[in-house]
Amino acid sequence: MGFGVVTILNAVFRRAFTSAGLRPSSAAVDADTTLHFWAHPSLLPNSKNGGAKQQRRPVVVLIHGFGPDPTWQWASQVGPLSRHFDLLVPTLLFFGASTTSAPGRSDAFQAAAIAALLAGLDHGDQEGPREVHVVGTSYGGLVAYHLARALHVQGGGWRVGKVALCSSDLAKGPEDDRALAAKGGVAEVTDLMVPADTKALRRLMDICAHGPPKYLPECLARELLRKCFANQREGKIQLIKGIATGHGFQIAPLSQEVLIIWGEFDQIFPVEKAHKVKEKLGEKATLKIIPNTGHLPQQENSKLFNQILLNFLLPPPPIATSVK
Repeated sequence: MGFGVVTILNAVFRRAFTSAGLRPSSAAVDADTTLHFWAHPSLLPNSKNGGAKQQRRPVVVLIHGFGPDPTWQWASQVGPLSRHFDLLVPTLLFFGASTTSAPGRSDAFQAAAIAALLAGLDHGDQEGPREVHVVGTSYGGLVAYHLARALHVQGGGWRVGKVALCSSDLAKGPEDDRALAAKGGVAEVTDLMVPADTKALRRLMDICAHGPPKYLPECLARELLRKCFANQREGKIQLIKGIATGHGFQIAPLSQEVLIIWGEFDQIFPVEKAHKVKEKLGEKATLKIIPNTGHLPQQENSKLFNQILLNFLLPPPPIATSVK
């Protein structure tokens, strides 16, 4: 049965989201696809502002990677970010309550669904398109790259401001998958990233974090596996097999400023890949490496991660001028 620890953690992380002003919602983005998401009420179609005109803030889209719900992955970021931005945190397809009957399984397909969600929440007005920054971690970074490209082409009520890619190897290829599988002691990378039993889950946890838990009771491991990894497992496997970025897809520099954040001891995507991604994204890309962290720097050192991200997303402070 377990101790219900995962249920308690779910409540804690959801509380972090609601305390940041976010509310859960869902929307059918087309006839086949429904996305669940968290958002500030101002982004929701039926939001009411009491007739008062409010200052329009930029929007930040936070895109999660493989693993538990986005509430787990972004709990330490939504509070600090919500002080400056309106947030939209979608749940990717084949995770949580987001569903599709369409055949697409690529990261570009995920991005198209989020772009359709944003189109439905179109916030352009007489002031022009609303600025949106795109942030993604791990697999979510691959989706973020495609979303920035899609929104640039789509136009409409949104204008992409900046893009942050966290622990996201846009340059990954089959040889990287083989190396990761070997590191995890499994035959296929899907056996590691979408664990089928607690032994595989423990391997994944050991590789993801630079300082993994020294002791994880088997009952808690089973609860984590059942509540955070088992749902829609076959769909997640297809997502890994359907990754477009790096498999014959030519990575092109984005027109926006790009921040690349990486953990110094990332074992999923080794830090040397961060330099390769920066090279491929060109002169508008900046790389920041967070010391003593692995694949989850936003959780392992959230204070430094948030500082780096906010320094990138926020406009520079005005230069003080002295009056003589």
